[in-house]
Amino acid sequence: MKKHLPVLTLALALAMAAPLAAYAQESDAFARGVAAYEDGDYETAAELWAPLAERGAPEAQRNLAQLYRLGLGVERDNARAYDLYIAAAENNSVEAQVNAAFLLLTGDGVKKDSKQAALWFAKAADQGDALAQFNLGLMYEKGVGVPQDRQIARELYQLSANQGQERALARLDAIEEDLPPDGGVAARKEREEAKQKEKMKAEAAARERERQEADVKRLQERAKAEAEEEERSQMDKAEAEAKTGPILMIEKVSPEAPAESSVEPKQADAPKPAVKSAEVAPDSAPLSRRKPQLIQPANNRAPSSVSPARLRTAPAGQQVRAAEARYRRGDFRQAAQMLIPLAEQGVPSAQLLLGRMFNRGEGVALNHFRAYSLWRSAMDGGSERAATALANFSNRFAPEELARAEAFHQAVIQQTAQRLN
Repeated sequence: MKKHLPVLTLALALAMAAPLAAYAQESDAFARGVAAYEDGDYETAAELWAPLAERGAPEAQRNLAQLYRLGLGVERDNARAYDLYIAAAENNSVEAQVNAAFLLLTGDGVKKDSKQAALWFAKAADQGDALAQFNLGLMYEKGVGVPQDRQIARELYQLSANQGQERALARLDAIEEDLPPDGGVAARKEREEAKQKEKMKAEAAARERERQEADVKRLQERAKAEAEEEERSQMDKAEAEAKTGPILMIEKVSPEAPAESSVEPKQADAPKPAVKSAEVAPDSAPLSRRKPQLIQPANNRAPSSVSPARLRTAPAGQQVRAAEARYRRGDFRQAAQMLIPLAEQGVPSAQLLLGRMFNRGEGVALNHFRAYSLWRSAMDGGSERAATALANFSNRFAPEELARAEAFHQAVIQQTAQRLN
C-alpha cells in the first residue's frame, strides 16, 4: 500500500487547503474514488472522479485538481489543476477557492496575479474559511495584491484566530508591536476626515455670520439715508418759512362729508384689549429669523438633504469602537446588542460590522438578506468597505437570490418610514 504524501507548506506562511473529505451523501462513484485515494490507488481515484468532474461536480473537480497538482495517479500538471480549481471555485467550493488563490499568488504553473488571488481569498474568507482569512490578512498587512491596510489585516487575523489559527494569533501580536504611536493609516485618515468636517463647519458658520452682518449693515445704511433725507426736508421747510412766513397746509373737505364732532364712535369700533388681539391674530407679532432644524430619521438611509457623513457623531463612533473591541474578543452577542441600535440610527460603521455578523451567524441568527440590507444601507452612507462586501455577496448568489435580497431591503426601508410617520 502506498503511503500518503504530506500536504506542502509554502512561502509567506500561506498553506494549501486540506485536499479531500468524504461525505455519505456523495454518489457511489465519488465515494469509491475517495476510498481508492485513501488506499493509495490514485490512478483508480482519478478514473472515477474524471467523469464526475466533466459533469460539473465541484467535489470531484476539486479532488481531481489536487491529484494533478501533486502528480498522484496522473502526470503533474498545474495548469490543468488550476482550470479544475477555478471550475470548482465558481461552483462555490471554498477549498478550491483557496487553492486557486494560492496558485495565482505563487505563479506555480499559471500566470502570477496577486490581485486575482486576493479576490478568491476574499470569497473564501467571506464564507468563514479561517485559512483564507489568515492569507488575505497577510496580503493586506504586506500590501500584496491589495492596498496596505493594517486595520483590515488585524480584523481578518482576529476572525481567523477565533477559529483556532495560531499563526493568526502570532500576526496579531506582531502587528500590535509594529503599530505606530499615532494609530496607523486608518487612524490618521479618520483624524484627517474629522478635521476636514470641522473646517467645513467653521467655514459655513463664517459665511453665515458675514451674510447676517451684511444684512445689518444694509439696514443701518437705509435708516441713515432716510434720516438724512428727513433732515434735509426739515431744513428746506425752515428756510422757506424764514423767507415767506409759515406755510399753511389746507386740505379741501368734501361738502358731503359729515363733521367729525357730530359723529359718535360706535362701540364695535372701540379698540380691543391687547391680550384679546394677540389671541385672535398671533401672526401679527414680528418673526425672528431662524435656521431650519434638520431632524435625522432613525432609519438605514439618510435623507438626500443631509450628508451621509453627518450621521456619525463622536459618541456613536466611540460606541462602535467599543462594540468592535468586544467583537475582536469573541463576545459576539454583546457586540450585536451594542451595534443594533447604532445601525438603526444609520451609523455606517455599525451597519457594516452588524451585516458581517448576520452574514456569518456570529452572535445573531444567520440571515444573508439582513446582511445584504445592512451593507446596502452602509454603502449608501458612504462606506467603501460595505461596497466591497456587497460585491463579494453578489458573486456568491444567483440573480434571483439577489433580487429577493433587494426586495427585502426595500421592505425594511418602507417599514422604517411607516414607523417614523
